[in-house]
Amino acid sequence: MNEAINKRILEKVETVIERVEFIEEHLSQQILRDRILRKALYKEFQEAVEAVSDVCAMLRRGLNSSAKDDYSNIDFSVVVLEWIRR
Repeated sequence: MNEAINKRILEKVETVIERVEFIEEHLSQQILRDRILRKALYKEFQEAVEAVSDVCAMLRRGLNSSAKDDYSNIDFSVVVLEWIRR
């Protein structure tokens, strides 16, 4: 993969880490009582999932396979990771 794609993937991974850390820090019993906090955590989760989906698409393109819909890209990434582990 080229350097630009690698840099973008690292940026997306950092986004995922930041969002998940925010969720972990604020996930508590208070979320059950605070609608604004629930919505904020939902938004953080949504952004984390979008970043993971973007990484899967970039990995697929980086491996010279055309990116498709989110589900196909995630499935493709799982297959590649399983192949790498063997």
